[in-house]
Amino acid sequence: MIKSLKRWLANALELPKDVVLDLPVVTLIGDEELLFANHRGVLEYATHSVRIKTSLGVFKVAGSDLILKEINAENVVVIGQIEGVSLCL
Repeated sequence: MIKSLKRWLANALELPKDVVLDLPVVTLIGDEELLFANHRGVLEYATHSVRIKTSLGVFKVAGSDLILKEINAENVVVIGQIEGVSLCL
């Protein structure tokens, strides 16, 4: 109920849905850099896999030579050879 009200409010006032609904924003730059905004923490980190918690579920980044270039309250930046990104609900 609250989520539908927030969605309606975002549409009515033309506000960004990612901000109002706390939705993750995932930006892939080529196959070498991935930016997660609005995350809820890193659950797993290895050079071949990174799991990031979001309001929608857990995103899994698969690849090789993966490095957490940046991690703060707003963003997580993963660099390396990115082979795939999946969402586990």
